[in-house]
Amino acid sequence: MQMEVRNDGKLEISGYVNAIDRYSKELYGSKGKFIEKVAPRVFQRALEKARNVDMLLNHDVRRKLASIEEGTLALKEDNIGLHAKAVISDQEVIEEAKYGNLKGWSFGFRALSDSWQDDGSVAKRTLEDIDLMEVSLLTIEPAYIATSVQVRSEDVEQRCIRDKLNGKESDEEIAKQRSLVATKVWLLKNALLG
Repeated sequence: MQMEVRNDGKLEISGYVNAIDRYSKELYGSKGKFIEKVAPRVFQRALEKARNVDMLLNHDVRRKLASIEEGTLALKEDNIGLHAKAVISDQEVIEEAKYGNLKGWSFGFRALSDSWQDDGSVAKRTLEDIDLMEVSLLTIEPAYIATSVQVRSEDVEQRCIRDKLNGKESDEEIAKQRSLVATKVWLLKNALLG
């Protein structure tokens, strides 16, 4: 991640939201523990069909930092992965950047097509087609090494480590939390699009 506070006080930030064809850290979902990767051209196809993609802070729809529509966010897939470049004027985020508190990137998506492979050790998921809902800057640890984050739900998926089971929350409580996150994201997205 490259960051520069410009003369006008805004933060210019760029880096890879996610690398293609590289497995994530262990994730947890309705099928149990798994790792996943994004197939090549998945992000490119998602960007071609997206009207707009927002950049958020920690997947919080109330903390929009930039967007393609406003011309403050540029996203593209290259041979490494999904690259983002943004200009941010949020003073809190600029302070977080100055103190080195930005940990990485993440993305929220709806899986349209995926494939699963199970070799006996851990299930492996490959995302083959997605709707890209948002990208996020993180102040928490990402799920993909050197790139992203995970919070899971049935429809909308995000990548942030706090979703990992810690023995204190039951599977049922986590499922309820995921469902609530998915509902909030869906409601907010549809309210913004409507």
